[in-house]
Amino acid sequence: MLPLGLCLPTFGVRYVEVRSAALAAESLGCDSLWVWDHYVSWNDPRESVLEGWTTLAGLAEATRSIRLGPLVANNTNRHPARLAKVAATLHELADGRLELGLGAGGLAAEQISFGIDQGDRATRTGRLEEALQIIPALWTGEPVDFAGQHYQLKGAIASPRLDAPPRIIVGGRSPALTRLAARYAGGFNVEWRFRDRFPQLLAILEATLADVGRSRADFDLSIHAHWHDLAEAPDATLATWANLGFNRALVMMPLPLPIKALQRLLR
Repeated sequence: MLPLGLCLPTFGVRYVEVRSAALAAESLGCDSLWVWDHYVSWNDPRESVLEGWTTLAGLAEATRSIRLGPLVANNTNRHPARLAKVAATLHELADGRLELGLGAGGLAAEQISFGIDQGDRATRTGRLEEALQIIPALWTGEPVDFAGQHYQLKGAIASPRLDAPPRIIVGGRSPALTRLAARYAGGFNVEWRFRDRFPQLLAILEATLADVGRSRADFDLSIHAHWHDLAEAPDATLATWANLGFNRALVMMPLPLPIKALQRLLR
C-alpha cells in the first residue's frame, strides 16, 4: 500500500488536540506528520492559528519515530538563511526526523497584513530558486558566500553542520516549480485538486531529472489530498495514486482523527 502521511490542522484547534492526533498517527504506523505554515486563518482572521514551526518543535519532543515537517514552509515568510537555522535546530530536536517542505508562497492577504513583501509570481519563484541553493549550502557548516538577485550572504555559517540533512520537498503546481524541484530538491509535492495538470507536470519532472542526471529512483513524489478524497474508496484511491507514480500520500485530516477508518486502512 502507498505510505500514508497525515497533515494535521492548525486552524481552530488547541495544541493538545494536535499532539494527541500525532501520537495516535505514530502508533498506527503512519508514514509522517505535517502541519501548515500559515499565520492567519482564511476562514476568519480572528480564528486561532498555531504557528507551524513551534508546533513541529512540540511534536518533535512528543513523538519518537515518525517523520515530520511543514507542508509547506512559505519561503516569503523567512529569509532562507534563517530558515536553514530553524530547520537544522528542528532536525536535532527530532533526532534526524525532519523533512523540509518548501514552497514559493502565496495567500497575499496574509502577507499584506503582516507587512511581508510577497512580490509577484516571478519574484517568488526566483527567491525560491535561490533559497534551494542557500539552505543546503548552509547545512554543510562551511562559510557560504552567495550573491543572488534576491539574497546575499557573505561568510555565513550555520553550525553545527548536518551530516544527514533533511530532505527538501518542493510543493507546487506550476512547470517552473516542478523544474526547481527536479534540479535542486529531493522531492516534489502536488495537490490532488490540480490533477488535470499532472500529465504536463510529471512529464516536465521526468525530463528535468534526466537533464540534470537524476532519476526517480532517488526522488520522492508525493500527493497532497484531503481525507474526503480518500475516505469513500481508500484502497482504490491509493492504488490510483500509486499507478500515477506517486511514492506516498500526505492527507489533510480532520480532528479528532477517524481512528477506526485509519486502522482499517493501515491494517
